[in-house]
Amino acid sequence: MTEYSSSDEPDIPDYLLESVSLLSKKWHPAVIHCLSNSDGLGFSDLEQQLDGISAKVLNDALAELQEYQIIERREINQSPLRVNYTLTERGKELDTVIGSLADWGETYLTEPETQRIVLVADDNEQILRMHTTWLEDEYTVRTARDGEETVQGLDTDVGVVVLDRRMPGLSGGEVLDWIRSQRYDIRVVMVTSELPDPDIFDMAFDEYLTKPVLEDELKDVVADLFERREYSTQLQEYLSLRSKQALVEAANATESLKTTEEYEQLQDRMAALEVNSDDIADADSEILEQLPLTVHQ
Repeated sequence: MTEYSSSDEPDIPDYLLESVSLLSKKWHPAVIHCLSNSDGLGFSDLEQQLDGISAKVLNDALAELQEYQIIERREINQSPLRVNYTLTERGKELDTVIGSLADWGETYLTEPETQRIVLVADDNEQILRMHTTWLEDEYTVRTARDGEETVQGLDTDVGVVVLDRRMPGLSGGEVLDWIRSQRYDIRVVMVTSELPDPDIFDMAFDEYLTKPVLEDELKDVVADLFERREYSTQLQEYLSLRSKQALVEAANATESLKTTEEYEQLQDRMAALEVNSDDIADADSEILEQLPLTVHQ
């Protein structure tokens, strides 16, 4: 067995340890970066740019950076006293090091952004292009022109489907049933020219839009559905049922609806879910506006 003496341990130079210690202080790199983007800043200017720093911490940081000759303090007015801080030549060299360190951290230490994918399915080419154009600035958009293409384009990466109810081949309803049978965590907005009727109570979509759909309307619903993906399964189902109730009530006489078996089953299912104030505490306020005024406490 090989024995190692203390002389075999790596020799870390003191100047490296001192450099690391200097840069490891929270506000030092931030002060240097602020000054690198200016011709000089006063104390109050730095306070405003360095959100969250206290006057004492800033004062201590400036004093230490001056001690290391990284920044220079200049009086630009005596009455009233005004001072300016600028980087020295060695401060500018250090800023280059900080920039390289920041680039390295961005490359290797930051979590990649989660890609948000929307699949737009419609057999009308004009509507398909229009809906895609509206959404592609915010999302990665896949397209499909019939039910079979829709199924082929679906996987666990898709977050929201904008689904035409009437398409050749597999209908939107059949595609919706397939999505739910796969147990994908996908939110679905059904888009159709048909007015909602009690038949939609048995369809497992999350939202329902009637053509022609407005740009803001589609964007709001898709954003809303991505938000809902973070909610519990119970709350997601409740919101879906509440949306169906509101849609059908708006298109039909409420009194006649109450006599239908489908409406009664929807009411029973909503009551069985027993959504309470704790369940909805973290939900977005705009989404909660869709909920009934009363929930279980």
